[in-house]
Amino acid sequence: MQARPGIIFSIVCFLALQQLLVSVDASAQKRSGGVKSREAELKSLREEIKKFEKQIQENRKREQSTIQRLDDFDRQTLLIRSLVNKLTEDIAQNQKEIAVAQLNLSVAENELKQLKREYARTIVNMYRRGRTHDTELLFSSGSVNELFIRSKYLKAYSERARLDAEEIRLRKEKIALQKTLLEQKLNEQQQNIREKRSEEQNLQRRVQEHQQLLVKVRQDRQSYETQLRRKQEAAKRVERIIADLIERERRRMESESRKKTPGGKKGSDYKELPSVPIANTAIGKLKGRLPWPGGTGAVVEFFGENVNPTLGTVTISPGIDIAAPLGSTVKAVADGTVKMQEFIPGYGSLIIVEHAGGFFTVYAHLSQINARKGQQVTAGQSIARSGEGISGPRLHFELWYKRQKLDPLQWLAKR
Repeated sequence: MQARPGIIFSIVCFLALQQLLVSVDASAQKRSGGVKSREAELKSLREEIKKFEKQIQENRKREQSTIQRLDDFDRQTLLIRSLVNKLTEDIAQNQKEIAVAQLNLSVAENELKQLKREYARTIVNMYRRGRTHDTELLFSSGSVNELFIRSKYLKAYSERARLDAEEIRLRKEKIALQKTLLEQKLNEQQQNIREKRSEEQNLQRRVQEHQQLLVKVRQDRQSYETQLRRKQEAAKRVERIIADLIERERRRMESESRKKTPGGKKGSDYKELPSVPIANTAIGKLKGRLPWPGGTGAVVEFFGENVNPTLGTVTISPGIDIAAPLGSTVKAVADGTVKMQEFIPGYGSLIIVEHAGGFFTVYAHLSQINARKGQQVTAGQSIARSGEGISGPRLHFELWYKRQKLDPLQWLAKR
């Protein structure tokens, strides 16, 4: 039996709504998964911020050293900045979704208006024509065949009106659904904006307290000496981290070598590949032409021996300190992979990037970190924002070739 056009149209309308509901549900589920992951990330940041808030309050009550509280502020402000950045990203993404939802809603409402106008014209025509006209139209038929055709036409006309009414109902449901989704996005946007403003105010308070603590440390000779000592200890810790990264890579290559050898060889049988001369490495060929990691400020601490102007003591620096306004962009000097994102007392928050050929770069005294551990970065890419050390706003930068410290000024471009 052949299906009637009216039934087919009804089925098409029903399936269209079902498809919309399935599509919205799938989109909602996908978004829900992303939202849950995002919420978990934000929740973790909030918990970390609260942990340091509690620690700061406890240290205040116990009258712990200014140095310890300075560390707590450093770590907390970094977390707050990360939270503010993520909320900013969420607000931008939400804004795009709201714009799309508003456009879809506007299109659907215009379609509904057009459909209602067409339906109204059909109903008015049917009313004006009346049932008597329909009967007269049938009885005035010149033949049985013409009567049959007119009968089918009138029936199809009535069915068309009924289906238009059904489509209007379906369009209304679609619009109601889109309005609900739009309201959810708008509510979420308002919540994100409120939280962002609150966290920005919190960050501003923390930055002010951090500045006050730094002033106290600089005025207190004992605290100043302690902080300088911690900076030397931080340099040794970075040296151990890089040595550990090199050892891990050696073990990985040894493991890969065993897999490629039938039966596998013992560690004692593994031989490292001959080292490539430093001048022949990708970075080695750029010696004296590497881009600066950040800022255009002067070098305020040089590689090697430095005499502290306040204490008159000599310290050894494994890198250079570049004067940079707080929040200046910090860039990777070459392509590489972020291997470490850490907080080390004396260096503050830092990033270690591994480059091809056995090179490593270290970026310390950071107020904000934009690159994640394991992330691939390119030369000139923004990876962080500069912060403030014991001697003022600056960026600490180190360049390593395997376990050897290099003077960055011999490798960075002249300026």
